[in-house]
Amino acid sequence: MSEPLPARPDRARDGLAPLHAHLLLTGFYVATRFALDAAGVRFGFALDWMWLSDPADLRDRLAETLYYYHAFPPGMNLLTGILLKLAGASAPALAHATFWVLGLVIVNALLYLCRAAGLSAWTGLFLSAAFAVIPQTIYFEHLYLYEYPITALLLAGAVCFHAAVRRQHAIAWAGFFAAAAAVGLTRSTFHLVWFLVLLAASLWLVPAARRRRVLAAACVPALLLLGLYAKNFALFGVFDAFTFGPVSQSLVTIWNLPPDVRDAWIRDGRLSPFAAVSVYAGPRDYVDLMPPRDDRQWPEQLRVLERPTIQAANYNHVLFLEVNRARRADAFRYVQERPFDYLATVVRGLVDVFAPSTEWHPLDRTGGSPHEEVREVLGGYERAFNRAVHSLPVAPIGLYVLLPAVLVWTLREALRLIGSGEAEAAARGWLLILCLFQVIFVAAASCLFTFRESSRYRFQVEPMIWLLTAVCAASLWRERKKTRRGV
Repeated sequence: MSEPLPARPDRARDGLAPLHAHLLLTGFYVATRFALDAAGVRFGFALDWMWLSDPADLRDRLAETLYYYHAFPPGMNLLTGILLKLAGASAPALAHATFWVLGLVIVNALLYLCRAAGLSAWTGLFLSAAFAVIPQTIYFEHLYLYEYPITALLLAGAVCFHAAVRRQHAIAWAGFFAAAAAVGLTRSTFHLVWFLVLLAASLWLVPAARRRRVLAAACVPALLLLGLYAKNFALFGVFDAFTFGPVSQSLVTIWNLPPDVRDAWIRDGRLSPFAAVSVYAGPRDYVDLMPPRDDRQWPEQLRVLERPTIQAANYNHVLFLEVNRARRADAFRYVQERPFDYLATVVRGLVDVFAPSTEWHPLDRTGGSPHEEVREVLGGYERAFNRAVHSLPVAPIGLYVLLPAVLVWTLREALRLIGSGEAEAAARGWLLILCLFQVIFVAAASCLFTFRESSRYRFQVEPMIWLLTAVCAASLWRERKKTRRGV
């Protein structure tokens, strides 16, 4: 006989009502943020990231800039443009406040998911409060990067998904697909295929009579995401959310060739001349490698070599359309000729995925990290945390070496719940399946299609890893109690 199912997540248990738990968590989060501000932890609002357009274009010509933007998904450009339009010189303060709100979404969504997954109210509160103060949460919360918004969107989407499966509300389904579309419009990892998999799975798990409601909820978000792909195809000949995908593919392929071998392949015509240029190089480094061009049909923001306001390379330059097509062909050639070397790089990349996510930047060891100012205040705490989590039993993976066992056990638990025949239990099971899928998807995409910086990608699903680990531990504890009772 299976264990009695816990109460629904919207009912009080363990002497702690849901509203009280969320109020306690919110108060704790706000108090810790004021303490961090008082300790000198500052928000890094840098606008020279390669995935951003020139700030003046975003402030003064936002619609046009988004329309002609091809290098990366436009979500962060949209957010930046809104911040600059609303706040002007005070945009850094508004961005910091926005990331505070995102932090509140993250911790409160995690608390909801803990309760929805069957954990006790106090366990969920402790887990969410602990996640709010670990170094990687603080570091990414204080850096103007897409990792923190994506984490909030994925968790908010999971909350909506659980509510939708449990209650079959159209609004909950709409929230789930809206969050998924926002993720796809912001982060290149989450491709249109990922969105379609979520849609197909949602249609499969609901009764046939309710599939029309799911389709209706997904219609507008799907059209928005598909519209980005169609726009890029019509303007730039690339059916994708961005054109810099081959750069990531180069990192996991030709970037690993010894320089002498790479140069020999270039001389033999097996690779393009661009293979010798750093993937982080700006358009100026490619000018001499390309024939004269007439790009006058494109707006100026696609033709300037540097973003004028910040004097940084313009990665949305039109010449990257040709460069990245060649880089994609180079990557495919590498995989064809050195498939086992590619697989070895994938394995090394998988190790990097589970390395400390506060040490993702290539300049972390040389003093040029974007986390530098936060590290000056919290560096000792970060080092202690990373030693505790990532040293044993195998560095740099550390405790994450147990994750495969956690995923397998949680899958077993999810299938048991889905097969129980009870709607409440099935909703819990499908929530666990969603979290499993997101964790596996991010880990796989982070090592199959790119290399380096992978540990920061993991942060997007770090709360879900914590959730699944807690569910696994609780399930093992129940099994142990049953065994001791002889049931």
